Amino acid sequence: MSSKRGDCQRKRPQRHQNSTSFKNDLHDTSDRIKKLNAMSINEVCQKCHDVIQWKIKYRKYKALTQPRACTKCNERKVKKAYHVLCRDCAISSKKCAKCLKSESEVPIIPSEPTDEEKLRLDIEMKQLIKSLPERKRRTFLRFMHGKKKKKNKDCDDEEIEEESQVKKVPTRDELLMKLEKLKVGTDEEFYDGVIDENDESWNSEDYSSDDEEE
Repeated sequence: MSSKRGDCQRKRPQRHQNSTSFKNDLHDTSDRIKKLNAMSINEVCQKCHDVIQWKIKYRKYKALTQPRACTKCNERKVKKAYHVLCRDCAISSKKCAKCLKSESEVPIIPSEPTDEEKLRLDIEMKQLIKSLPERKRRTFLRFMHGKKKKKNKDCDDEEIEEESQVKKVPTRDELLMKLEKLKVGTDEEFYDGVIDENDESWNSEDYSSDDEEE
């Protein structure tokens, strides 16, 4: 690259290049770095998500030592760093918890349900699917846990069950819509192959009906 004015396009590659990419847990295997890598970034737009993800990847993330005040409700409920809105205010206002952009301007990554919400939803779904046949019940449970049937390319007739990389967790409304479709459809419409008795994603005793016909 010459020093001539206007010659700002360099043709050669970067002189010093790393042979391997940076890993934040290469020399640090503490619980703190494991929690950061496993942490889910929600209630923010895609741009803010990438910014926070970059901070975690290159060890620039600074966690909060104590909850900070929310800019909307003024309560100390913000537990995530770089967020200015708490979880409840971000969901109710449908805004990014970091840059405060509305959902109409940028798409917002939905929040994951808490442990209590998951427990209540699981109990509710168990009661609703008791009236379904076993075939439809398995189809609904795969949708609920983000799994789907895939055919193995090596074997012709053998089918294996793999977890699908679903970014969005099914909400309660989506689960109810899926349940209504299963009730309306026929058994042949939702037939998905041979039933696998070794499927660990469901428990036949928990989801079986009390008055099931033998």
